[in-house]
Amino acid sequence: MKIISTNISEPKTIKWRGNPVTTGIFKNPTLAPIFLGKETVKNDEVLDRKHHGGIFKACYLFSSDPYDYWKTYIPI
Repeated sequence: MKIISTNISEPKTIKWRGNPVTTGIFKNPTLAPIFLGKETVKNDEVLDRKHHGGIFKACYLFSSDPYDYWKTYIPI
């Protein structure tokens, strides 16, 4: 396996369905090394601790195979 990108985020407040929501979903690539702990990635913000972060959920990995498919829906 080859790691193509490591992404982290800071909290960002957006409008969702007319209401302000603070989220850490908008991740950006980092060139700096990361520290992957048991429950978190250092300097990566996770706000929904019920569904994200914690033991067995600190790091999310996925294959680059479906990238071309997803970029048609989520242009960057």
